[in-house]
Amino acid sequence: MRRALALFLLLAAACHRKPSTPADVVARVGDRMLTLADFKRYLERNTGTDLSQLTPEVSSAMMDQYVEEVVLSEYGASHGVEVPAEQIATSVRNDPGSTVIEKRDEMRRQKLINDIAADVADPTEQQIRDYYDQHPAEFKSGEELHVRQILVHDEALANDIHDKLKKGSSFEDLSTNYSLAPNAKKGGDIGYVSRGELPKMFEDVIFTLHPGGVSDVIRTDSSFHIFKVDERRPPGQIDLQTAAPVIRQRLREDAIRERMSALVTKSRGDMQIAVLTRRLPFRYAGTLPKSENE
Repeated sequence: MRRALALFLLLAAACHRKPSTPADVVARVGDRMLTLADFKRYLERNTGTDLSQLTPEVSSAMMDQYVEEVVLSEYGASHGVEVPAEQIATSVRNDPGSTVIEKRDEMRRQKLINDIAADVADPTEQQIRDYYDQHPAEFKSGEELHVRQILVHDEALANDIHDKLKKGSSFEDLSTNYSLAPNAKKGGDIGYVSRGELPKMFEDVIFTLHPGGVSDVIRTDSSFHIFKVDERRPPGQIDLQTAAPVIRQRLREDAIRERMSALVTKSRGDMQIAVLTRRLPFRYAGTLPKSENE
């Protein structure tokens, strides 16, 4: 009798025992389990980097990012955000190497973002002006040069063109007739450039030229370049009318990010999330709840 009772109690305890988590699982989001292989795959697809090449701090930050993306997908699913199976299948076919789950998660998140973006109002004209007035340093422009170029692959031809320029031939005509650059038919017109936009070896020469000045022939690995400066525009302040479209887009993107951040915070509070730190091959230092005994 005692043996039978003991066996009964043992079976009852086994029935109520929490199922063990598979050995390869490193995080849980509700009932969904994320494996180390899942995380490594996420890193490879999003950063092109192997986990072994990252520091613990970067690995932890990437783990948080990965889990939060899954959280958003699961939040969307629990709030009626679903993507038709045929759309997921098409997306997988168009992205070789991706999986159905990856594409499903990605498309759920994108639908969430689109829904939030559609609900965010455009900033008012006063908000745009206030941002412009409060951030004057962002709207200072450096010196700009209006530049033209001639590009050829033959050194003798480049020297001949340069000789013609020194004798007064039209830079625009020579560009149209000889240059291999895409802008050749526009007289070699590159447009206005500021420092940092062109390779340094070009920039160092171009920014020494006065308006109307022509560079010597500049040789690269397989090409020969000649530049002309039409105009130098001094540093100044970008006016509100020019800056307004950029400010409008920035304020709108900031508002969307704030809404997304609030949604992530709410989702994390609503779901049972745990990072199983003992199973990770690095010291986890992220912000997500930890389970250190599994």
